[in-house]
Amino acid sequence: MSDLETIELAVLGRPFQLGMLYDCRRDVLIPGITLWDSEMLQKHIDICKQQNTEFKIISSDSSEAKSEALNVSASLEASFLGGLVSVKGSAEFLHDKKISKRQSRVSLQYRTTTRFEQLTMDHLGPGNVKYCNVLQEGSATHVVTALLYGAQAFFVFDQEVSSGENHQDIHGNLQATIKKIPLMSIEGKGNLKMSEEEQRETNKFNCTFHGDFALENNPVTFEDAIKVYAGLPHLLGNNGEHAVPMTVWLYPLKNLDSAAAQLVRQISVSLVRRAQRILDGLDNTDVQCQDMVKEDMAIKFPEFKAKLNKFRDLCSEYKLVFQKGLCKVLPNIRGGGMEEEELIKMLNSKERSPFQNDLMITYLDDREREMNVVSSYLDIMKEVQVVYSSSELDGLVLDKANDYVVCFALSYLKEKEEYVVVLENYLLEDSKSDFSLIPYNPKTARKSVAEKWFHSGEVTSLTRQTVNLFLDFKESNEGRKNLAFCIASIPNKLLTASSIHVYERGTLLTPQFELPSKPGVPTIKSLGHDCVHLQVNPPNLGVTSVESYQVLYQAEQADSEWIEVRSDATKQVTIIHLDSYKKYRFSCKAVCRPGVSLSSDWTEYVRTRPCSPPGSPTEKRIESESIRVNWDIPTIVGDDVEVIGYVVEYRKSVKAIDNQMWHTIKTTTRESTLEGLEADTAYSIRVSANCGETGNSLPSPETVLTTLRVSDTQPKTSKSTGAKSEEFLKISQKVENGNPSIHWLNLEKKFGVKESFDQYTFGRKVEQGNNKVILLLGATGAGKTTLVNVMINYILGVKWEDYYRFKLIHEVTNKSQAESQTVVVTSYELYNQPGFQIPYSLTIIDTPGFGDTRGIAQDKMLTQMMKNFLCHPLGIDHIDAVCFVVQASLVRLSPSQRYIFDSILSIFGKDVAENILMLVTFVDGKHIPVLEAIKAANLPCKKNKKGLPTHFKFNSSILFLKETESSSEEDDTDDDHKAQSPEQWRSTFKEIKKFFQELESIESKDLTLTKNVLKERELLEKTMTRLTPQITAGLSKLSEIKCFKQCLENEDENMKQNKHFETEVNVLQVKRSKLSQDFATNCKICNFTCHTCCFLPNEDDIKSCAVMDDDGNCTICPEKCSSNDHDREKVLLTYETKTEKKTIQELKDNFMKAWGKSMETKDMLDKLEVEFHMIEDALMNLIKQSSDCLKRLNDVALKPSSLSTVEYIEILILTEEDEHKPGFEDRIVGLKKMKAESEILDKIAKREALLPNEREFMKDRVQEVPT
Repeated sequence: MSDLETIELAVLGRPFQLGMLYDCRRDVLIPGITLWDSEMLQKHIDICKQQNTEFKIISSDSSEAKSEALNVSASLEASFLGGLVSVKGSAEFLHDKKISKRQSRVSLQYRTTTRFEQLTMDHLGPGNVKYCNVLQEGSATHVVTALLYGAQAFFVFDQEVSSGENHQDIHGNLQATIKKIPLMSIEGKGNLKMSEEEQRETNKFNCTFHGDFALENNPVTFEDAIKVYAGLPHLLGNNGEHAVPMTVWLYPLKNLDSAAAQLVRQISVSLVRRAQRILDGLDNTDVQCQDMVKEDMAIKFPEFKAKLNKFRDLCSEYKLVFQKGLCKVLPNIRGGGMEEEELIKMLNSKERSPFQNDLMITYLDDREREMNVVSSYLDIMKEVQVVYSSSELDGLVLDKANDYVVCFALSYLKEKEEYVVVLENYLLEDSKSDFSLIPYNPKTARKSVAEKWFHSGEVTSLTRQTVNLFLDFKESNEGRKNLAFCIASIPNKLLTASSIHVYERGTLLTPQFELPSKPGVPTIKSLGHDCVHLQVNPPNLGVTSVESYQVLYQAEQADSEWIEVRSDATKQVTIIHLDSYKKYRFSCKAVCRPGVSLSSDWTEYVRTRPCSPPGSPTEKRIESESIRVNWDIPTIVGDDVEVIGYVVEYRKSVKAIDNQMWHTIKTTTRESTLEGLEADTAYSIRVSANCGETGNSLPSPETVLTTLRVSDTQPKTSKSTGAKSEEFLKISQKVENGNPSIHWLNLEKKFGVKESFDQYTFGRKVEQGNNKVILLLGATGAGKTTLVNVMINYILGVKWEDYYRFKLIHEVTNKSQAESQTVVVTSYELYNQPGFQIPYSLTIIDTPGFGDTRGIAQDKMLTQMMKNFLCHPLGIDHIDAVCFVVQASLVRLSPSQRYIFDSILSIFGKDVAENILMLVTFVDGKHIPVLEAIKAANLPCKKNKKGLPTHFKFNSSILFLKETESSSEEDDTDDDHKAQSPEQWRSTFKEIKKFFQELESIESKDLTLTKNVLKERELLEKTMTRLTPQITAGLSKLSEIKCFKQCLENEDENMKQNKHFETEVNVLQVKRSKLSQDFATNCKICNFTCHTCCFLPNEDDIKSCAVMDDDGNCTICPEKCSSNDHDREKVLLTYETKTEKKTIQELKDNFMKAWGKSMETKDMLDKLEVEFHMIEDALMNLIKQSSDCLKRLNDVALKPSSLSTVEYIEILILTEEDEHKPGFEDRIVGLKKMKAESEILDKIAKREALLPNEREFMKDRVQEVPT
């Protein structure tokens, strides 16, 4: 553009008027000075209408886009950038810039023009200028010759963009919505046609208004903006009287007078654009600083905020300096006082200064990376408290509740940046010198950037490692009340980017505490039965701070908890008090002053040894070439573990040779003989327990024994006492003081279910098998209970001189001697353990005494209790000895005692005979009368060489004999008794020893045969229960038939005496007895109860009843009726005989009614005879069945109590005589006749000769049987 051409400029809200002077060098109006007077100006103005309206969407927020929207020329823009131009109205849009990068902005421009005004030649023609002297003053370069009036407005819409939203999408949606404003219709008073979704989105918009209109209220919302936009045309007035100048045309004064000042040159557009970019860069830096100051990291750590604000202040200061330079340079260049080279130098100086855009961006990028790095650490440590100031840190450290505070310290956050120092120095020098005189090397800045801690891979790796250690340490100490954790910024130039500060009770221990990392997996060194030896592997980090280790272990069970054990050892740790043969896994933690590390990884589950080592071998017999040793069983055994044998190892005891081979011997007993040894040589011997599949125990401690010299002919023997009996005091309770004191052994009840017997155990089962079972039987007062206590004291090794005695059974003191002390069958399982004087486990079955004052009914109940115990699944499966406890003084067995022995012996099978022993109590001399009584009674039992029952004699009273203080008045008898007491003790215990030796040699008997006997007896009882009512009914029926026959035979004679002659007859009637709980299966045909106590469920078919066979027929009722003829009722059917008076005619009528036809007396007699013999035969068959049941017991029972048919009928006769029920005399006559017939049949079976009368009886009997 030529300097003498008219210039078109944007007004930008400045007060332009026609005829005003303007200086284009400084872009300022010259107010108050004109070339014409006001009257002349107003007369010759040319005015024409120029109406136009347009709108435009501005999506960019750059200075260039805003200048273009306002038609700002490059020269005017340069002045604006330099601060030479002050704008108003809509032009303030140039100043409205985004304050955040998280802000999306779209602007709507509204522009309208109304008229055009200009001067005419009447003003500008030659000689028309009134004040020519103004042209020569040089203050102005142009005059305003034309103005375009109108108005414009800018609606600036902003929307915040959250971190989770896409900036481009938000911007696009915003722009699309703003485009609708000019097209949007309005109905009524501001009711917009928008959907709910659109309404929801537009509520997020903020609106800023810049315009040339006078508004009552500026719009702030989208809805406000639409209303304002719709009303803008009306705000200019009807004739556009409220319009403002928008564009001005400037005419050069040089064209009016050559002496006038002129615009020498315009600023190059390229230079303007460079200046614009520089200022935009500074503005962007300011915006980014504002955004970063609002970041969470800058809020949590004031150091970041301080750095950013400092940098922003420096940049703002430099912007003012730069604008000041532009303000100085631009007018001079336009006026010709300077060349553009000066502006170029100025711009070059900026672009090469520390404020160059790349360096500022780099600095902010570094701050952002530093904040991101710290933020990433805080995200990892999000559960940890962040302290924002030193006072807050002091409050946490000095809190009395915190013995320790572990702080993750960031050391470089307050460090002053070198680049900021350079900026400060640059601005300081700039105030003293020109731009071009300040040198700066950008490479120096880039080099310092590369050295920052947050750019260092090594530092990042170390910091991340510290973070992980910090978090691991916090996790492992979660829940400790005296320990706190925090994050703080603590400057320290001597440290790397981060470190761990540990405070102890308010005092800093060290600014570089090394927290221990997770230790390595512990190494299992060896396993014991109750311990595990571990080697702890130290952590890779923080070893110097480790003071000890904490070992954790857990059993394999799902619900087991971790157990912690603190150990001061740093390498080897032994975990004790574990259970044998149980799986455990192990872990460990490193312990330092503030707490513990994370647990190491778990070891694999390892199982402890199945049991403890056996006792050390002790010598039993030593010769020149052999050593015999024995040992105690293991004291501790795991669950479900049994010792099946032992492994004996031995070798020469030579200290110089430690690795020589062990010789091995395997045995199933607890003693062994080492043979083939060298004479006069020491041998080391040890033993381990073999537990089969569960493994072996550790070897016992070694015992060193030396063989004899060859010249020593007498073998060396030793009586090893093993563990002392005092050890058992620990597992007993004192129940009586005195000398000796009485202690009751702690027993454990074996089963929790309620049974008809009790079972107790003492100790734990260790060895497999090798268990002896003895059954103690005897009359009340025979001394069974005391004898059992004598046995237990022997087994536990109690001596006469010991001050204590043990009781296995505690007597009930409120019972008389006539009542049994034992209430139910009770078994005591004594598991072999160290200190036992017998080499096996022992089960003692104690039974209630027979024959006490409660009578034979009690004895029967006790016999049943024995049967229940032997047959129960929880009972025993074998027996070694059935021991009858009898008093020595009995001369013969009373009938009651004989009954007792028979009752018990009838339980067992024949194979138990050799296992029956006699234990004789209350022995005070050599003669024992009871042995002859037993021999005379021919009781089955084991016999000795003399033919007497194998027996053992005891005087149990010596066991609990108390020592009393002697006085001078004691008589000689007491002294003699006291002197004899030790001898009696030794004698009794010697006999007990013989008994246990005998028991060891006796072969165990399986109880299978005994259980078969019990089953046979149960079957017999059920059969007898079934047959008895049938036999009774049959006998009554026979009596009834016999009476009817007599009446018929004497009918004529009786009728002659009395026409209404009556006779007494016995009638069998069924009685129905109600049951309270149980059901019975009853036959409707036979009127007979076939099954009492039937437990068949109601919903099951009666065919499932136990008395029904496979075909559904009853096996019990007389007629073997079908199941359909049976009912389940709470009724029991029994029979009873009643005497009734009836006439002969009534009897005959009833008989014919039963047969369903009319009969003569002779026919009736024939029928009755046949029925009589049929019932008699059926009775004989029923009695024969009972007899057969008894005979089957002869094959298996030790004492079957077998009865012949004749003997059984005799029992029935005696029963009838005792009970005296109605009709018993006639039934006895019938039974005696049947007895006679049975005796004849027995003779025939035995092929014995019959007497004449017996042969005649059988002949008549055969003729009577119907064919």
